[in-house]
Amino acid sequence: MSAEPTLVAGAPPTEPPSLPASNGAGKPTVGLKTDILLVDDREDKLLALEAILQSLDQNIVKARSGKEALRLLLKQDFAVILLDVSMPGMDGFETASLIRQRLNSEHTPIIFITAIGSTENHISRGYSLGAVDYMLAPIVAEVLRTKVSVFVELHRKTELIRRQSEQLRRDIAARKRAEDQVVQLNHQLEQRVAELTEINHELETFTYSIAHDFRGPLRSMGGFAQALVEEEGDKLSPLGLEYATRINRSAKYMDNLLLDMLTYSRLAMSELPPTTVRLEEPVNELLGIVEHEIRERRVQVEVASPLGSVFANATVLKQILTNLIGNSLKFVVPDRTPKLRIYTTSDDKFVRLWVEDNGIGIAPEHHAKIFGLFQRLHDAQKYPGTGLGLALVRKGAERMGGRVGVESQLGEGSRFWVDLPVANGA
Repeated sequence: MSAEPTLVAGAPPTEPPSLPASNGAGKPTVGLKTDILLVDDREDKLLALEAILQSLDQNIVKARSGKEALRLLLKQDFAVILLDVSMPGMDGFETASLIRQRLNSEHTPIIFITAIGSTENHISRGYSLGAVDYMLAPIVAEVLRTKVSVFVELHRKTELIRRQSEQLRRDIAARKRAEDQVVQLNHQLEQRVAELTEINHELETFTYSIAHDFRGPLRSMGGFAQALVEEEGDKLSPLGLEYATRINRSAKYMDNLLLDMLTYSRLAMSELPPTTVRLEEPVNELLGIVEHEIRERRVQVEVASPLGSVFANATVLKQILTNLIGNSLKFVVPDRTPKLRIYTTSDDKFVRLWVEDNGIGIAPEHHAKIFGLFQRLHDAQKYPGTGLGLALVRKGAERMGGRVGVESQLGEGSRFWVDLPVANGA
C-alpha cells in the first residue's frame, strides 16, 4: 500500500496501550465491556486508533485484512467496526459488502476511515454499503471517540434488552410450568379430599351404627342389674350386691357415652337448617332445666340481657349451651360460692356468646386439647363425664359457621366463648 497522509491529528503513541482481552463467548457481557473491531492493513494506523479509543475502556480487536475481519465476525459480535477503505487484496468496500450479506452482522455499525478517496463517489459508495459514517484523515480523536461511544452504549442497551427479554421468556415459561404444577396438585388434592371425605363419611356412619346397636344390649344389661339390686338385693352377699351395683353404674356410663357418640355423629352427618334465634330463649330454657341444681349448689347466676340474636340451628345451639352450662356447674371449687355469668359481645358478622364461671379453671397448655374427642383432664370419679362434651360444642359451632375458644387459668375460673353468625336485622 502506498504511503498515506497522517491518520490522526497529532502524533500517535509509539507503544500500544494495554487492553483487556475479549470474552470467550465473543459477545459483550451486559454491565462489562463490549468489543470494537478495527480493520486496517497498517500496524501504525491500528495503534493510532487503539490509542484514541483507549479511554473508552472497551475490548479492542484488530484485523489486518478484510478476510481476517470476516473470520472474526463469524465468532464474535461487535458494537462497531472501524474499517479502512484502501487495503490490498480485499478493500474496505468489498469487505463491507460481505459483512452486510451475513445475518449476524448485517446491522453492525460500520465507520469507514481513510486518508484518500474523498470524492463524493467514494463517500456515496460507502453509505450505499450500509456505513453509518465516513471519516477522512486527519481524524479528530475526540470526534471519533464520541461517535464510537454512542455505538458502544447502543450495543450495551440492545444486549441488555435482549438478555432481559430472554430472562422474561424464561420467567414466563417457569411460571407456566409452576401454574401447571399447581393445577395438577390442586386436582390431586381435590381427589384426595374427596376420598378422605368419603372415608370420614363411612367412619361416621359406622360409628353411628355401632353406637346405636350397642345401646340396646347395654340398656338391657343395666336394667337387669338394676332389677337384681332392687328385687334380689336381700338375697345377695355384700360382694355380690357391690358387683351388681358396679355393673349397673358402668352400663349407665356406657349408655351416656354412646348417646354422646350418636349426637356427635348426627352433628357431622345431618342437615342443620339455621333460623334466627334470640339467645335469651334457649339460655332461660336451659337454666330452668337445671334450676334445682343451681339452688342446691347456691350458684350465683347472671344473664346480661339483651344477648342479641344469631343465625343458628336451635337444637344444636341448645346442645352447646347444655354442655357449657353443665361444665360451669360441674367443675366448681369446694368452699367457693359458684358463679355463672352469661353475656355477649358482637361485631358486624358474629355474636360472641360467653359462658363464664369461677370454677377450677384450665391450664393454658390444655386449652386446645380439651376440644378434642375423649379428652379428659380430671378423674372420672370426681368429675363424671364422657370426654365428648366440648368436642360436641366445637363440632356444633363449626357446622353452624362459627368457632369456639376458652380463656382460663388454673384455679381462676374459665370463660368459654362461641362465635355464631349475626342474624339479619339483629
